[in-house]
Amino acid sequence: MKFTTLVDNFKKAVNLAEKITGKNLTLPILSNILLKTNKNKLHLLATDLEIGIELIITGKVENEGKFIIPAKTFSTFLNNLSEEKILLEEIKGALSVKSGNYNTTFQGINPEEFPIIPETKTEKYIEMEKRDFEEALEQVIPSVGYTSPKPELNGVLFKLENSGNKNILKLVGTDSFRLAEKIISSQKIKTNIKDDLEIIIPLRAAQEVLRIIQEEIEDGATTVKISPESNQIQFLLKNVRLISRLINAEYPKYSSIIPSVFENQIILDKKELTEAVKIVGLFSGKINDVKFDFNPVKKQIIIEAEDPSLGKSRTSLLPADMSGNQLKISFNYRFLLDGLNSIKEDEVLIGLNKEINPGLIRGKSDSSFSYILMPIKV
Repeated sequence: MKFTTLVDNFKKAVNLAEKITGKNLTLPILSNILLKTNKNKLHLLATDLEIGIELIITGKVENEGKFIIPAKTFSTFLNNLSEEKILLEEIKGALSVKSGNYNTTFQGINPEEFPIIPETKTEKYIEMEKRDFEEALEQVIPSVGYTSPKPELNGVLFKLENSGNKNILKLVGTDSFRLAEKIISSQKIKTNIKDDLEIIIPLRAAQEVLRIIQEEIEDGATTVKISPESNQIQFLLKNVRLISRLINAEYPKYSSIIPSVFENQIILDKKELTEAVKIVGLFSGKINDVKFDFNPVKKQIIIEAEDPSLGKSRTSLLPADMSGNQLKISFNYRFLLDGLNSIKEDEVLIGLNKEINPGLIRGKSDSSFSYILMPIKV
Protein backbone atom coordinates (compact mmCIF):
# COMPACT_ATOMS: atom_id res chain seq x y z
CA MET A 1 0.00 0.00 0.00
CA LYS A 2 1.21 3.49 -0.90
CA PHE A 3 -1.13 6.43 -0.48
CA THR A 4 -0.79 10.23 -0.26
CA THR A 5 -3.52 12.51 1.10
CA LEU A 6 -4.17 15.74 3.00
CA VAL A 7 -3.44 15.61 6.72
CA ASP A 8 -6.57 17.57 7.72
CA ASN A 9 -9.06 15.22 6.05
CA PHE A 10 -7.17 12.14 7.19
CA LYS A 11 -7.04 13.48 10.76
CA LYS A 12 -10.83 14.05 10.88
CA ALA A 13 -11.53 10.57 9.52
CA VAL A 14 -9.17 8.83 11.95
CA ASN A 15 -10.60 10.76 14.91
CA LEU A 16 -14.14 9.69 13.99
CA ALA A 17 -13.09 6.07 13.46
CA GLU A 18 -11.18 6.06 16.78
CA LYS A 19 -14.41 6.94 18.63
CA ILE A 20 -15.99 3.71 17.34
CA THR A 21 -13.16 1.33 18.20
CA GLY A 22 -13.75 -1.16 21.00
CA LYS A 23 -11.92 -1.58 24.30
CA ASN A 24 -12.45 -5.35 24.42
CA LEU A 25 -9.54 -7.09 26.20
CA THR A 26 -10.46 -10.46 24.72
CA LEU A 27 -10.55 -8.99 21.18
CA PRO A 28 -7.66 -6.48 21.00
CA ILE A 29 -8.09 -6.26 17.21
CA LEU A 30 -11.13 -4.00 17.89
CA SER A 31 -8.88 -1.22 19.21
CA ASN A 32 -7.45 -0.81 15.70
CA ILE A 33 -8.51 0.83 12.44
CA LEU A 34 -8.34 -0.95 9.10
CA LEU A 35 -6.93 1.13 6.23
CA LYS A 36 -7.75 -0.11 2.73
CA THR A 37 -6.93 1.60 -0.59
CA ASN A 38 -9.02 1.31 -3.73
CA LYS A 39 -9.00 3.50 -6.88
CA ASN A 40 -7.47 6.70 -5.43
CA LYS A 41 -9.54 6.36 -2.27
CA LEU A 42 -8.66 5.28 1.24
CA HIS A 43 -11.29 3.41 3.24
CA LEU A 44 -11.06 3.56 7.05
CA LEU A 45 -13.05 0.94 8.97
CA ALA A 46 -13.62 0.55 12.71
CA THR A 47 -16.03 -1.37 14.91
CA ASP A 48 -16.79 -2.44 18.47
CA LEU A 49 -19.19 -5.13 17.16
CA GLU A 50 -22.20 -3.00 18.17
CA ILE A 51 -21.45 -0.06 15.87
CA GLY A 52 -19.36 -0.05 12.69
CA ILE A 53 -18.12 2.82 10.59
CA GLU A 54 -16.59 3.18 7.13
CA LEU A 55 -15.11 6.49 5.99
CA ILE A 56 -13.69 7.28 2.55
CA ILE A 57 -11.17 10.01 1.77
CA THR A 58 -9.55 10.80 -1.57
CA GLY A 59 -5.87 10.99 -2.41
CA LYS A 60 -3.24 9.45 -4.67
CA VAL A 61 -2.87 5.65 -4.71
CA GLU A 62 0.38 4.30 -6.11
CA ASN A 63 0.03 0.77 -4.71
CA GLU A 64 -3.16 -0.79 -3.41
CA GLY A 65 -3.27 -2.72 -0.16
CA LYS A 66 -4.54 -2.74 3.40
CA PHE A 67 -3.05 -2.24 6.83
CA ILE A 68 -4.18 -2.16 10.46
CA ILE A 69 -3.12 0.71 12.74
CA PRO A 70 -3.56 1.19 16.53
CA ALA A 71 -6.40 3.72 16.70
CA LYS A 72 -5.54 5.74 19.81
CA THR A 73 -1.81 6.07 19.13
CA PHE A 74 -2.32 6.93 15.47
CA SER A 75 -5.04 9.48 16.27
CA THR A 76 -2.79 11.21 18.84
CA PHE A 77 0.09 11.18 16.35
CA LEU A 78 -2.00 12.84 13.62
CA ASN A 79 -3.46 15.45 15.97
CA ASN A 80 0.07 16.70 16.65
CA LEU A 81 0.95 17.10 12.98
CA SER A 82 0.79 20.55 11.37
CA GLU A 83 1.96 19.53 7.90
CA GLU A 84 -0.31 19.68 4.83
CA LYS A 85 0.26 16.23 3.30
CA ILE A 86 0.98 12.73 4.54
CA LEU A 87 2.38 9.65 2.79
CA LEU A 88 1.50 6.13 3.95
CA GLU A 89 3.57 3.25 2.58
CA GLU A 90 3.67 -0.38 3.63
CA ILE A 91 7.25 -1.70 3.72
CA LYS A 92 7.95 -5.29 4.78
CA GLY A 93 4.92 -5.63 7.05
CA ALA A 94 5.26 -2.19 8.65
CA LEU A 95 3.62 1.12 7.79
CA SER A 96 5.96 4.01 7.01
CA VAL A 97 4.31 7.39 7.64
CA LYS A 98 6.01 10.51 6.27
CA SER A 99 4.81 14.06 6.79
CA GLY A 100 7.12 17.06 6.58
CA ASN A 101 10.25 16.24 8.60
CA TYR A 102 8.57 13.32 10.40
CA ASN A 103 9.33 9.74 9.42
CA THR A 104 7.47 7.27 11.64
CA THR A 105 6.95 3.51 11.43
CA PHE A 106 3.98 1.57 12.81
CA GLN A 107 4.17 -2.20 13.26
CA GLY A 108 1.39 -4.14 11.58
CA ILE A 109 -1.22 -6.75 12.42
CA ASN A 110 -2.62 -9.24 9.93
CA PRO A 111 -5.50 -7.31 8.27
CA GLU A 112 -7.34 -10.56 7.56
CA GLU A 113 -8.13 -10.79 11.30
CA PHE A 114 -10.24 -7.61 11.18
CA PRO A 115 -13.98 -8.32 11.51
CA ILE A 116 -16.29 -7.67 8.58
CA ILE A 117 -18.53 -4.62 8.96
CA PRO A 118 -21.96 -5.59 7.57
CA GLU A 119 -24.04 -3.62 5.10
CA THR A 120 -27.80 -3.39 5.08
CA LYS A 121 -29.52 -5.41 2.38
CA THR A 122 -32.88 -3.67 2.55
CA GLU A 123 -34.16 -1.32 -0.14
CA LYS A 124 -36.20 0.59 2.43
CA TYR A 125 -34.94 4.07 3.18
CA ILE A 126 -35.71 7.45 4.74
CA GLU A 127 -33.81 10.43 3.33
CA MET A 128 -33.67 14.06 4.43
CA GLU A 129 -31.44 17.12 4.50
CA LYS A 130 -28.62 16.48 6.92
CA ARG A 131 -29.16 19.90 8.54
CA ASP A 132 -32.74 18.92 9.43
CA PHE A 133 -31.51 15.64 10.88
CA GLU A 134 -28.70 17.38 12.76
CA GLU A 135 -31.17 19.78 14.41
CA ALA A 136 -33.49 16.91 15.38
CA LEU A 137 -30.67 14.93 17.01
CA GLU A 138 -29.40 18.01 18.86
CA GLN A 139 -32.87 18.62 20.27
CA VAL A 140 -33.66 15.05 21.32
CA ILE A 141 -30.35 13.53 22.49
CA PRO A 142 -30.07 15.53 25.78
CA SER A 143 -33.27 13.89 27.09
CA VAL A 144 -32.18 10.29 26.51
CA GLY A 145 -31.41 8.18 29.56
CA TYR A 146 -27.68 7.43 29.82
CA THR A 147 -27.67 4.65 32.41
CA SER A 148 -31.30 3.64 32.74
CA PRO A 149 -31.94 0.02 33.79
CA LYS A 150 -34.64 0.02 31.10
CA PRO A 151 -32.81 -0.52 27.78
CA GLU A 152 -35.51 1.26 25.75
CA LEU A 153 -34.75 4.53 27.59
CA ASN A 154 -31.08 4.35 26.54
CA GLY A 155 -31.90 5.11 22.93
CA VAL A 156 -33.68 7.43 20.51
CA LEU A 157 -37.06 6.33 19.20
CA PHE A 158 -37.50 6.62 15.41
CA LYS A 159 -41.20 6.52 14.65
CA LEU A 160 -42.39 6.77 11.05
CA GLU A 161 -46.13 7.34 10.82
CA ASN A 162 -48.02 6.94 7.57
CA SER A 163 -51.18 8.96 7.12
CA GLY A 164 -52.60 8.53 3.65
CA ASN A 165 -49.88 9.57 1.21
CA LYS A 166 -47.96 11.53 3.84
CA ASN A 167 -45.28 10.32 6.22
CA ILE A 168 -43.97 12.11 9.28
CA LEU A 169 -40.91 11.06 11.24
CA LYS A 170 -40.82 11.46 15.01
CA LEU A 171 -37.62 11.35 17.05
CA VAL A 172 -38.17 10.90 20.79
CA GLY A 173 -35.89 10.74 23.80
CA THR A 174 -36.76 10.35 27.48
CA ASP A 175 -35.21 9.40 30.82
CA SER A 176 -38.67 9.27 32.52
CA PHE A 177 -38.14 12.72 34.13
CA ARG A 178 -38.36 14.67 30.86
CA LEU A 179 -39.23 13.87 27.27
CA ALA A 180 -38.30 15.51 23.96
CA GLU A 181 -40.21 14.93 20.74
CA LYS A 182 -39.18 16.28 17.34
CA ILE A 183 -41.53 15.92 14.37
CA ILE A 184 -40.03 16.07 10.88
CA SER A 185 -42.79 16.79 8.39
CA SER A 186 -43.51 14.87 5.20
CA GLN A 187 -42.26 17.85 3.15
CA LYS A 188 -38.78 17.34 4.62
CA ILE A 189 -38.38 13.60 4.15
CA LYS A 190 -38.32 11.15 1.26
CA THR A 191 -39.14 7.49 1.89
CA ASN A 192 -40.35 4.38 0.11
CA ILE A 193 -41.64 2.85 3.37
CA LYS A 194 -45.41 2.51 3.21
CA ASP A 195 -46.09 1.08 6.68
CA ASP A 196 -45.64 2.55 10.13
CA LEU A 197 -42.19 1.93 11.60
CA GLU A 198 -40.96 2.07 15.19
CA ILE A 199 -37.33 1.32 16.11
CA ILE A 200 -34.93 2.35 18.90
CA ILE A 201 -31.43 3.52 18.02
CA PRO A 202 -28.81 3.27 20.81
CA LEU A 203 -27.82 6.64 22.23
CA ARG A 204 -24.16 6.18 21.29
CA ALA A 205 -25.04 5.51 17.65
CA ALA A 206 -27.17 8.68 17.55
CA GLN A 207 -24.31 10.66 19.11
CA GLU A 208 -21.81 9.35 16.57
CA VAL A 209 -24.09 10.17 13.62
CA LEU A 210 -24.43 13.70 14.98
CA ARG A 211 -20.64 13.94 15.31
CA ILE A 212 -20.19 12.75 11.70
CA ILE A 213 -22.59 15.41 10.39
CA GLN A 214 -20.84 18.14 12.37
CA GLU A 215 -17.33 17.15 11.24
CA GLU A 216 -18.12 17.48 7.52
CA ILE A 217 -15.36 15.28 6.11
CA GLU A 218 -14.66 16.42 2.52
CA ASP A 219 -17.68 14.57 1.10
CA GLY A 220 -19.93 17.56 0.46
CA ALA A 221 -22.97 15.52 1.48
CA THR A 222 -26.21 17.46 1.81
CA THR A 223 -28.50 14.58 2.75
CA VAL A 224 -28.48 11.58 5.07
CA LYS A 225 -29.99 8.28 3.95
CA ILE A 226 -31.29 5.97 6.68
CA SER A 227 -31.81 2.27 5.93
CA PRO A 228 -33.59 0.34 8.71
CA GLU A 229 -33.75 -3.44 9.08
CA SER A 230 -35.22 -5.68 11.78
CA ASN A 231 -32.08 -5.73 13.94
CA GLN A 232 -29.80 -3.01 12.55
CA ILE A 233 -29.81 0.41 10.91
CA GLN A 234 -27.45 2.17 8.51
CA PHE A 235 -26.79 5.91 8.09
CA LEU A 236 -25.17 7.01 4.84
CA LEU A 237 -23.69 10.44 4.09
CA LYS A 238 -22.00 10.03 0.71
CA ASN A 239 -18.47 9.12 1.91
CA VAL A 240 -19.34 8.05 5.46
CA ARG A 241 -21.35 4.99 6.46
CA LEU A 242 -22.32 4.06 10.01
CA ILE A 243 -24.18 0.90 10.92
CA SER A 244 -25.54 0.01 14.35
CA ARG A 245 -27.51 -2.68 16.09
CA LEU A 246 -30.96 -1.68 17.32
CA ILE A 247 -32.30 -1.90 20.86
CA ASN A 248 -34.69 -4.84 21.03
CA ALA A 249 -37.37 -3.44 23.35
CA GLU A 250 -40.73 -1.72 23.30
CA TYR A 251 -40.74 2.05 23.73
CA PRO A 252 -43.14 3.56 26.29
CA LYS A 253 -46.52 4.79 25.00
CA TYR A 254 -45.60 8.39 25.68
CA SER A 255 -48.17 10.39 23.69
CA SER A 256 -50.72 10.41 26.54
CA ILE A 257 -48.43 12.44 28.80
CA ILE A 258 -48.04 15.31 26.31
CA PRO A 259 -50.62 17.90 27.40
CA SER A 260 -52.80 19.36 24.66
CA VAL A 261 -54.68 21.95 26.76
CA PHE A 262 -53.35 24.19 29.52
CA GLU A 263 -54.80 26.05 32.48
CA ASN A 264 -51.79 28.37 32.37
CA GLN A 265 -50.01 29.61 29.26
CA ILE A 266 -46.98 31.89 29.34
CA ILE A 267 -44.84 33.39 26.57
CA LEU A 268 -41.34 34.50 27.57
CA ASP A 269 -38.12 35.76 26.03
CA LYS A 270 -35.90 32.68 25.91
CA LYS A 271 -32.66 34.53 26.61
CA GLU A 272 -34.07 36.29 29.70
CA LEU A 273 -35.56 33.08 31.08
CA THR A 274 -32.38 31.10 30.45
CA GLU A 275 -30.25 33.71 32.20
CA ALA A 276 -32.60 33.83 35.19
CA VAL A 277 -32.68 30.03 35.55
CA LYS A 278 -28.88 29.79 35.32
CA ILE A 279 -28.30 32.41 38.03
CA VAL A 280 -31.00 31.28 40.44
CA GLY A 281 -30.09 27.64 39.82
CA LEU A 282 -26.67 28.24 41.41
CA PHE A 283 -28.46 28.28 44.77
CA SER A 284 -30.65 25.22 44.22
CA GLY A 285 -30.61 22.29 46.63
CA LYS A 286 -29.33 18.76 46.17
CA ILE A 287 -32.19 17.89 43.84
CA ASN A 288 -31.54 20.98 41.65
CA ASP A 289 -34.99 22.38 42.46
CA VAL A 290 -35.93 25.91 41.44
CA LYS A 291 -39.35 27.30 42.43
CA PHE A 292 -41.57 29.24 40.03
CA ASP A 293 -44.49 31.41 41.09
CA PHE A 294 -46.68 32.31 38.10
CA ASN A 295 -49.00 35.22 38.84
CA PRO A 296 -51.27 36.13 35.90
CA VAL A 297 -52.94 38.95 37.88
CA LYS A 298 -49.67 40.81 38.33
CA LYS A 299 -48.34 39.51 34.98
CA GLN A 300 -45.22 38.47 36.83
CA ILE A 301 -43.11 35.36 37.39
CA ILE A 302 -40.98 34.91 40.52
CA ILE A 303 -38.08 32.46 40.28
CA GLU A 304 -36.22 31.50 43.46
CA ALA A 305 -33.99 28.88 45.01
CA GLU A 306 -32.33 28.40 48.38
CA ASP A 307 -29.54 26.23 49.70
CA PRO A 308 -28.85 26.60 53.46
CA SER A 309 -25.12 26.13 52.93
CA LEU A 310 -24.87 28.63 50.04
CA GLY A 311 -27.60 31.21 50.36
CA LYS A 312 -30.58 32.10 48.22
CA SER A 313 -31.43 33.90 44.99
CA ARG A 314 -34.65 35.44 43.70
CA THR A 315 -35.60 37.27 40.54
CA SER A 316 -38.73 38.32 38.67
CA LEU A 317 -39.64 38.28 34.99
CA LEU A 318 -42.37 40.06 33.05
CA PRO A 319 -43.69 37.70 30.37
CA ALA A 320 -44.76 38.88 26.93
CA ASP A 321 -48.11 37.18 27.51
CA MET A 322 -49.67 35.23 30.37
CA SER A 323 -53.05 33.67 31.11
CA GLY A 324 -54.54 31.34 33.72
CA ASN A 325 -54.47 31.10 37.51
CA GLN A 326 -51.71 31.62 40.05
CA LEU A 327 -49.53 28.55 40.20
CA LYS A 328 -46.47 27.58 42.22
CA ILE A 329 -44.37 24.77 40.78
CA SER A 330 -40.77 23.49 41.05
CA PHE A 331 -38.55 22.11 38.29
CA ASN A 332 -35.09 20.62 38.04
CA TYR A 333 -33.27 23.66 36.67
CA ARG A 334 -30.67 21.62 34.74
CA PHE A 335 -33.38 19.72 32.90
CA LEU A 336 -35.21 23.00 32.25
CA LEU A 337 -32.06 24.51 30.73
CA ASP A 338 -31.65 21.47 28.45
CA GLY A 339 -35.14 22.12 27.11
CA LEU A 340 -34.58 25.84 26.64
CA ASN A 341 -31.26 25.26 24.87
CA SER A 342 -32.98 22.88 22.44
CA ILE A 343 -35.47 25.51 21.28
CA LYS A 344 -34.38 27.50 18.24
CA GLU A 345 -36.78 30.48 18.59
CA ASP A 346 -36.30 33.72 20.56
CA GLU A 347 -39.58 33.31 22.43
CA VAL A 348 -40.81 30.21 24.25
CA LEU A 349 -44.28 29.05 25.17
CA ILE A 350 -44.77 27.32 28.53
CA GLY A 351 -47.98 25.36 29.12
CA LEU A 352 -48.88 24.30 32.67
CA ASN A 353 -51.79 22.72 34.52
CA LYS A 354 -51.48 21.58 38.16
CA GLU A 355 -48.31 21.70 40.27
CA ILE A 356 -48.09 17.91 40.00
CA ASN A 357 -48.65 17.71 36.23
CA PRO A 358 -45.91 17.81 33.58
CA GLY A 359 -45.22 21.13 31.90
CA LEU A 360 -44.72 21.66 28.19
CA ILE A 361 -42.10 23.96 26.64
CA ARG A 362 -41.81 24.76 22.93
CA GLY A 363 -41.06 27.63 20.60
CA LYS A 364 -43.78 30.28 20.38
CA SER A 365 -44.58 29.53 16.74
CA ASP A 366 -42.88 26.15 16.16
CA SER A 367 -44.85 23.12 17.32
CA SER A 368 -42.49 20.60 15.68
CA PHE A 369 -40.43 20.32 18.89
CA SER A 370 -41.97 19.69 22.30
CA TYR A 371 -40.17 19.34 25.62
CA ILE A 372 -42.12 17.77 28.50
CA LEU A 373 -40.76 18.22 32.02
CA MET A 374 -42.01 16.58 35.20
CA PRO A 375 -42.24 18.90 38.24
CA ILE A 376 -40.40 18.23 41.50
CA LYS A 377 -42.49 17.57 44.56
CA VAL A 378 -40.88 19.66 47.31
